[in-house]
Amino acid sequence: MVATASPQTHAIVDLLGNEADNLLNYSAEVPKESLHLPGPDWVDRIFASSDRNPQVLRSLQQLYGSGRLAHTGYLSILPVDQGVERSG
Repeated sequence: MVATASPQTHAIVDLLGNEADNLLNYSAEVPKESLHLPGPDWVDRIFASSDRNPQVLRSLQQLYGSGRLAHTGYLSILPVDQGVERSG
């Protein structure tokens, strides 16, 4: 059984029943070879072998190559509220 510390944890274990130990102590086993780690050549490694249009690949490269995360393989796109929902 799972070692518990608080009444809330006891309640969760009770709700999960017989599967509590399996669910709360689950650890995914992912082969290292199946991971695609980010890097400066991210677009070339991941997207170049697809059937995407060259203009799309160029745009992706531009996105991944600009900003504070440029050439790291990471991309951060944040939503911008236009205020349309609340305008009269």
